[in-house]
Amino acid sequence: MTPRHSPALEASALGAVLALARERATEGITVADLADAAGYSPFHFSRLFSAVLPMSPGQYLTVLRMDAAKRLLLAGTDPVIDVATAVGFDSLSSFARRFRATVGVPPAQMRQLAARLADAPLRPFRLGDPGQPGVRVRMVVPDAVRPSRDVQIWAGWFAQPAPLGVPRGGVLLDAAVDVEIPLCPGYPWLLANVLPAGADPAEQIAPSRLIVAVHPQPIVAPCAVTLRFSPANSTVPILTALPSLWRPE
Repeated sequence: MTPRHSPALEASALGAVLALARERATEGITVADLADAAGYSPFHFSRLFSAVLPMSPGQYLTVLRMDAAKRLLLAGTDPVIDVATAVGFDSLSSFARRFRATVGVPPAQMRQLAARLADAPLRPFRLGDPGQPGVRVRMVVPDAVRPSRDVQIWAGWFAQPAPLGVPRGGVLLDAAVDVEIPLCPGYPWLLANVLPAGADPAEQIAPSRLIVAVHPQPIVAPCAVTLRFSPANSTVPILTALPSLWRPE
């Protein structure tokens, strides 16, 4: 007997749902609305969605709203409360807490971060506990996807295999070179992205072209791995404002 539901969202259904989410995330669309569009109950839809993307549909809607807020803050001078309302939040305090947790800086300081970056370009740095055992990482950026001859690469540790929240450790490099990165207990997923060296502040904070690498398995012990970069499918924006992690010496 043919099962009533497939074990995962088919590509066409997933594409339609993601397009709907991107189009209406800031209008207050809900998981129930997405489930209805896909033809499933909210519970079954959430299970199928999470089997394809490394997050729940509710998390995905929040990611889209935070990304929209970040870009609105960088592009204009509207008060934070107006930005919060524009991306579907009724409470300014709730928006500010969620923004800081996912981006790494309060929304009220986003424009100051861009101004600081314009005055002091981002330089290589490390984040994390140097006393932890290390993972040897080989960075491979094929010429076909390299955004410029000179690049900066960020590789960081996340709790999930998606750039959700602020990484607890990592390294910013000025070139695609081999590097040892200390492990980060509780944050086993190694994700990386590459930017053109000298990119303007807005592009460093909210990249428009995502070139990324994700190690396919969690890493919890010393080993050697290779991160091979490729263009992202633009499904999941990078929320962390990388300069917010940097502390000039």
